[in-house]
Amino acid sequence: MRKAYIKNFGVYHKYAKDSSALFDLVATRPLAINVPVEHYTIPKIDIVDLEIVKREDRAVLNTISKISINALVDLRHKTSLVPFSNSVLYSACDSEEHSFDTFREIAHKDVGCFWENLSDFNKLSNPLEMLRLLPTNPLYHISKILLNHEEGIPLRTASLSGMNALEMAHSDIVHHNTDQGVLIISSANMLSFDSLTMFSKFGEIRENGTSESGIVPTWGGAILHLDHNEHDALAELVSVNIHYVPKAKYTQEDWLELFAEQKRQHGSPDIIISYDNGITAQKTAEYDAIERVFPTAKIINYKVITGYTGKLNNILDILCCLNDQTILTGTRVLFNGAGINYGLGCVLLIKK
Repeated sequence: MRKAYIKNFGVYHKYAKDSSALFDLVATRPLAINVPVEHYTIPKIDIVDLEIVKREDRAVLNTISKISINALVDLRHKTSLVPFSNSVLYSACDSEEHSFDTFREIAHKDVGCFWENLSDFNKLSNPLEMLRLLPTNPLYHISKILLNHEEGIPLRTASLSGMNALEMAHSDIVHHNTDQGVLIISSANMLSFDSLTMFSKFGEIRENGTSESGIVPTWGGAILHLDHNEHDALAELVSVNIHYVPKAKYTQEDWLELFAEQKRQHGSPDIIISYDNGITAQKTAEYDAIERVFPTAKIINYKVITGYTGKLNNILDILCCLNDQTILTGTRVLFNGAGINYGLGCVLLIKK
């Protein structure tokens, strides 16, 4: 049976625009910034290298695709993209459900006559928006850049999407013939209208220093390359263990069941990278379970420096670990994750 290894990555994040910046972020550990959120605006993202995208495709790029492509550009600075033309592709990305550009144009046209001008919506709407809002948009653009004609698979399992992609990648590499390896595309924007609206209704967004509970929402993207060759590997992907538990909130008992199974199968890790996304009650449940099952493990939380990125969070935690010089070669690291109404899980790595 073959083993699975993480070989390389690219990153583009609000606080780390490339791999070097991520290394610096992890080394210096500045706290993620609490700022007032704006529901109706989107991040202004420019493609780092516009020539990588064919002219006919530029009109149908969306924000998530731009973030993904910029992460791919970062990966290209470290290795050739040519071998990835035959890699298996998984995407764990947000889709853009709404665009408020047309409404914003109507509102700004004449603030006092918004309802009268609303009938202009169908005249101003751009039919290309339909293509920009497709959930497969990032997968389409990345596949085309790589000249990859494999069957890419988009995954949508909330904040556990990245871990689901790792689970499938591990299975592909260990049990199937995937000599060109696997690429995971993961990008997310927790500053989107839908995410901000949901967490705002729960009162779980930290917008100032006095907030005791809540996420610090942010955006980012990553490309992760895995294959079966240990040469120059960054880490060995030992296992991915996911429990399907369709709940909005997870209890200590949910985590205990997961950790007990993980311990039976793989023993205790040296370090645990917690899921803790800033919501106090969920942190208590997770940490109390860790204390009961893995009392000697050191706990690290990277979301205090990266913010919370939703679908990207599992992959981003792994990238932070790979760049963390305080975590030595040979360290067994367990990464926790959870996805609302889907479940919770953990990933075990051995750092190389």
